[in-house]
Amino acid sequence: MMLQTSCPTPGPSVYFGSGRRIDAYNFEAHDLPVPLIGRGLSRLARFGGAGDREISVAQHSYLLSFLVGPCQHQQRAALIHDVPELFTGEVPRPFKVLCEGIRQVDACCMGRLGHVFGVPAWAFDAIKPFDSRISYDERLFMFDHMEPADCEIAEENKLGIHIVPVTREVAATSWTRRFHRLFREEQTQ
Repeated sequence: MMLQTSCPTPGPSVYFGSGRRIDAYNFEAHDLPVPLIGRGLSRLARFGGAGDREISVAQHSYLLSFLVGPCQHQQRAALIHDVPELFTGEVPRPFKVLCEGIRQVDACCMGRLGHVFGVPAWAFDAIKPFDSRISYDERLFMFDHMEPADCEIAEENKLGIHIVPVTREVAATSWTRRFHRLFREEQTQ
């Protein structure tokens, strides 16, 4: 993902938190209270909510943050890479590929997230292979009746993790605690 450096100002004004509007391209850390991010991501289901079982975006990001290796920048990028979905909703990848506007919103929000939380652009790019591969594990967990060819592709490309169903509350709390662990240094300075 090439992070957008030149985004329209002001950006889209969106509701966040307790009904306050923020500029999706020009926010600060205090505009996005961490527990509200975790709660919001826990309410978004991967793959648009399709499937026999649900994985929230919070659970996805939480798991991914452990799978990208020891680099803290990459762990942080993995945890926050889907935060723009708080504004756009969880858009399945085939639609993102077709919708230039969604890609622009994602890039502008991601660029701002990186700036606000100190995550370099290269870290978001570095997690892409892991993000793609975890989706195969998620498909195998979520769908009981995949086409045989799709199941074979998923089996060949999965990371091989064991996914456990969790409640939205557990997903939100886990995401929030992981955020505080990964970003602790910046919070105490």
